[in-house]
Amino acid sequence: MKLVEGWQNAWRWFSVWCLTLSGAAPAAWLAVPDEMRRQVPAEWLAVAAVVIAIAGVFGRLVDQEQ
Repeated sequence: MKLVEGWQNAWRWFSVWCLTLSGAAPAAWLAVPDEMRRQVPAEWLAVAAVVIAIAGVFGRLVDQEQ
């Protein structure tokens, strides 16, 4: 296995931000009180996950200056 070039700056990449967000969002969601969670339609959660994933792919494909 070989690391990507410029891996030391990975924290700056948009794709890494999206991946971090996709991991942190479910944890944050569990911290929200039940009565507030019931106010958010389940479809919104699915849409948010898809948008984050698409943004992550986009961020990985676009050349980002290091």
